[in-house]
Amino acid sequence: MSVLTAIVSMGCIVALGWVIQRRGLLAGHRISRGTSRDAPSDEAADGAGARAILATLSFTICAPALMFSTLAGTDLAHVVSRGAAVTWATTAALALFTAGVARWVLRLPAGPTAVTTLAAVYVNGGNIGIPLAVYLFDDALAVVPTLLFQLLVLAPLTLAVLDRSGAASGGVPGGGPGGGPGSPAAGARRATARSGWTSVVRVLLAAVRNPITVGTLAGLLVAVVSELTGVRLPEVALIPFDLIGAAAPPLGLLTFGMTLAVPMPALTPPGAGTGSRHSSDGAPAASPDGAPATPASTPWWTGRDRLLVRAVVALAVLVRNVLHPLAAWAVGTAVGLDPAALALVVTMAALPTAVNVTTYATRYGVFDGVAARATVWTTALCVPVLVAVGALTG
Repeated sequence: MSVLTAIVSMGCIVALGWVIQRRGLLAGHRISRGTSRDAPSDEAADGAGARAILATLSFTICAPALMFSTLAGTDLAHVVSRGAAVTWATTAALALFTAGVARWVLRLPAGPTAVTTLAAVYVNGGNIGIPLAVYLFDDALAVVPTLLFQLLVLAPLTLAVLDRSGAASGGVPGGGPGGGPGSPAAGARRATARSGWTSVVRVLLAAVRNPITVGTLAGLLVAVVSELTGVRLPEVALIPFDLIGAAAPPLGLLTFGMTLAVPMPALTPPGAGTGSRHSSDGAPAASPDGAPATPASTPWWTGRDRLLVRAVVALAVLVRNVLHPLAAWAVGTAVGLDPAALALVVTMAALPTAVNVTTYATRYGVFDGVAARATVWTTALCVPVLVAVGALTG
């Protein structure tokens, strides 16, 4: 199946999801075009509930079953391969490149630099990567090297930087000068550090408990045991997982299409968020425990205005949609990957930014608006990029 044919087929499923949501086929009635963007009606709530059920079914049951059955019955040589090495090397190199540009050219603080880097290299391996791997290559293993690198390297490093940047500033943007070891400022910094590490542990545990991650790691464990002992699970034991997992790609695409049919909510005013140290524009917000918030101030990037934010989003889009696929193609060609392996590596490198990036940014209150915009733009541009990848790799 050609790349273009596969993309058109996937597009048809996404369009079907859009129609299902728009006409309210799962809600029992059509969703009105006049539904308020800020105060959802009962019918909009019904549509959201149906969409949430499909998304939950795909994310927590079908996709983990697919990853488990695929990995448990495979040879580890297919997971640890030259193609996987190309994926890891190019992702790491572009992460360093993005961090350097963000830090020393755009002059971003450490926290926004970390979020910008993650927006540029952390891809949507679940909702989009798995269907692409299945429909284009008939092999869900295509996305495993990417998922493992993101889980074991990118997420922990980024969360550590976000935590340290928050602790160093004492929870205040810009990190004003503090007092000595016994000063109130020092005590506040220590409390912030303890709270920050607790946040890191919570986020990392949430990442490990991610159903797709659990399915992937469980399948990988079974494959390792099989490799060491020479005893493999009987095929009949994997049949239920195969049957359930087969529903993951179409459900993921249907959910994606249903999401596209939902009106975009109004933007939250700066400082109106709860539970984060800063708003999406970088301004301080109220603390979640009810303690007095840092007095409102202008965003740290005032003076360069929105031009800087656009530059940051453009950097993430450039790396995600252009540089990463080109780098994967160049390195893969240089190390002599066969055409099929090269097409697989480049396609995975062309995936859009994952929604997880916005989740992490929102949790720490750093550049969440930038992360969301990067996700939207890279997702919108991934289709023409994938068509170009298909033409380039044959």
